[in-house]
Parts: sequence; structure tokens; C-alpha cells
Amino acid sequence: MRLNPVFEKEMKRNSRSSRISWIIFVCNLLLAVVAFVCYFGESSHLGYLAPVSYSVPMNCYILMTYLLFILVVLSVPAIAGGSISLEREKKTLDVLLTTNLNPWRIITGKLEASLGVVLILTVSALPVLSLIVVFGGIGLGGLLLMAGGLLLTGIFVGSIGIFCSVVLKRTTLATVLSYVIVVFLVVGTCACTGLAYYAGVQQQMASAYQQIDIGGAIYLLLFNPFTSFAGIISRQLGNGREMEQLCYLFGNYGQNPLIHYLPEASAVLQLLISAVLLVTAGRKLNPLNK
Repeated sequence: MRLNPVFEKEMKRNSRSSRISWIIFVCNLLLAVVAFVCYFGESSHLGYLAPVSYSVPMNCYILMTYLLFILVVLSVPAIAGGSISLEREKKTLDVLLTTNLNPWRIITGKLEASLGVVLILTVSALPVLSLIVVFGGIGLGGLLLMAGGLLLTGIFVGSIGIFCSVVLKRTTLATVLSYVIVVFLVVGTCACTGLAYYAGVQQQMASAYQQIDIGGAIYLLLFNPFTSFAGIISRQLGNGREMEQLCYLFGNYGQNPLIHYLPEASAVLQLLISAVLLVTAGRKLNPLNK
């Protein structure tokens, strides 16, 4: 199967860039530090052969995967946010549009390049993450499922960055807007949910018989990429219902199917939003639509 020429060009450029090398180095260094501190720090007072010590690798795995998620969220907007605007600034976008490549292939090629960085980060981190396999609990299938969750996050975040790069002409503005949107989706949705819960607590204090219920504000978590990723980790190391049980603290959602399948619904919604953003970016990039 022939690769997308835009993807090949971007991967060649990334392979020659010292920025990608530094991203990989810092990523693996942080993962190694987390593994070292978590394992040796906890096991030093629990004892290597104590039954409780077998939970140490699992806690270490959780911290490393969440750190890897944060690194993906921080690195992909920097790459995708300037993917199209950088071509425009270098005066190469018009040349690219005159080739046999249609705007959709250009968009998908840029997205594949961003996902390539995610795969590089994930594959380079597998040696550190595979230490958990030695202790059991997480197998190769679990690692691949975690990699799939990171890939989903990369698609969602990358599509946001590419859309901003098409809409805005300056790379700096496109990158900044990408980070603003991503930070709001990851942190802002949680903050809004927390504020709604705080308002519910204040109402409960005013009325002793009123139950805390934040209503539709809980659906903001559907737009949070961490929701789907945390659901994957929950099914690997927990009972798979941690996200659902967390939502029950914010109101009575016992008969709500969206809350019961919150991680799955979040993953589907992210893919739909990604498709809409990419299609819109491709139509806007098409010079025949101008």
C-alpha cells in the first residue's frame, strides 16, 4: 500500500528534527523517573516480598500511563497546530495544492504525521511499561489497548490542531488556540463540573433535604479525552465502573445509559468531532471553495 506523500515528507522532516528527539528523550526520562520513584519509594517500606508490594507495579503503571497521556496532549498540538499554517508561511501551500493531492489527502497526511509522533512516543515507552508485564496483571493485550487509547487521544487533539492551523494563518496563533481548546477540554470541563458540584453543595446547605444534582453539566465530561482514556485504565486494573461511580456523586444517573457507558460514549463523540473538524478543514483548504 502506498503511503501518503505528505505523511512521508512530514516523517522525514520529523526524523531530522532535534525537537522530536528531545520529546522522546524527555518522555522516557520522565517515565523512568516515575517508575524508579514509585517502585523503589513504596517497596522500600512495604518490603519486596510482602503481599502488599504487588500493588506497587500497578500503581506505577497507572502513573506512567497518565503521564504518557499528558505528554501526548502537550506534544500533539505543537505539531498539528502549525501543520498547515507553516506551509502557508513558507509559501509552499499553493504549490502543494497544485499537485495531484486533493485537500483531504493533505489533511489526512498531516494528521498521520501527528499520529506518527504518538506512535513513536508509545513504542519508545513500551520497554519501561513492559516492566509491569513481569509482575503480571497487565499483558501485551493491555498495553496495546492503552496504546489504542493514546491513539484516539492523538486523533482528537490532532484534528483540533489541524483545524486551527487551517482557520488561522499564523502558526503562533494556531498553536496557541489549539492549546487553549485542548486545555479547556481536559481541565476546563472538569473545572466546570466541579463548580456545578460546589453550587449543588451550597444549595444542599441551604436545604437539608435537597440532594446534590448538577444535571446536564455532567455531560461536559463526554468532551474530555481523559474520560475515555481513564475508562480504558479502569477496565484494566479496576472493575470498569469507576467513572460511572464517580458520576453518581454528582447526581442520580442510575438509569442513564450515557453515564453507564461514559468512556465508550466519550470515545465515539471524540471520533465524530474529529471527523467533522477534518472534513471542515479539508473543505476550507480547497481553493475551489474560496
